[in-house]
Amino acid sequence: MRGGHSPFRPRPRRSWRAPGEFLNFTLIFVCIVLLVLSRIGHGALTAMSDHFLDWTAPMLQATSAPVILARHGAERVKSYVGTFSEIDRLREENAKLKQWEWRAKLAERKVVQLRALLNAADEPALHFATGNVIADGRGPFLQSALINLGRDHGVRIGYAVINGDGLVGRTVDAGDSFARILLINDRNSRVPVLAGQAGVRGIASGDNSAELTLEFIPDGAVLHEGDEVFTSGSDGVLPRGLRVGLVRGSPGAYKVRPHADLAALDAVSVLFFDTPELVRTDPPAVAADRALSASPADIKAADTVPTASVDETPMSGAIKQAETPAAAPSASVAQTQQ
Repeated sequence: MRGGHSPFRPRPRRSWRAPGEFLNFTLIFVCIVLLVLSRIGHGALTAMSDHFLDWTAPMLQATSAPVILARHGAERVKSYVGTFSEIDRLREENAKLKQWEWRAKLAERKVVQLRALLNAADEPALHFATGNVIADGRGPFLQSALINLGRDHGVRIGYAVINGDGLVGRTVDAGDSFARILLINDRNSRVPVLAGQAGVRGIASGDNSAELTLEFIPDGAVLHEGDEVFTSGSDGVLPRGLRVGLVRGSPGAYKVRPHADLAALDAVSVLFFDTPELVRTDPPAVAADRALSASPADIKAADTVPTASVDETPMSGAIKQAETPAAAPSASVAQTQQ
């Protein structure tokens, strides 16, 4: 193929473009050096980076201002569009609430009339004091908490303790400025409850776990998953109607999931619910100063009672009066004999 063109002809040598290739090589080399210096944390590179950021920050701020304004404008437009739908929803909800308010007023009026016909006794209002949990004692055999409320605040042993979700426990010890709570999931806790719409009676017992055991359910009683459980008040200590939890499990193995998160207690309220049973079980005052089960008022009254001497007691006065008439006849007999 002498006369033709050979496909294996050598390519013509390209001329070396010195400025462009040298610039590319320089940039690559600088990038590699900067990368190595940044990896080893060189001080000069850090200072250079800080100066570069200080120099470019105003320009970045100026260039990003329109973008930020545009983003805020888009968010406002979106919020304005959503506001109309939110207003419509609130109006509809307000109309429904007005209907429920009217029904509630009718029901309240009917209840007042029925109570007047039955001559029913009004339930006493429950007062309360709110405090915080300052310590908790948790373990395999104990579920309790310590609150910063005591007898100075009106707390007594046996009062119910609740939070915003439901029943937490009851007070078992009370000092001047603190009280100890036995939580409802403690092994020693027993709470008489009513479960379900039919008001099935039972006992919610703690076993130091997250759920309570529902015991002593009457034979044939039917409970469903999610039935509400609340206190029955049959023990004479806890008020009736306090929320406890929801029914879990199946027949023969019912559980109660407490509404209150017993593992993360913060603010609690102590209900002042005095009953004859509670007054009887609350230990009497003792003479020791700041005793755990003694009321400060009782201790103060005991300390201010004057101690009478033997001669000033009523019994000693009666003895003196008894001795005086006995001496008078003896004197008259002596005068007769003379």
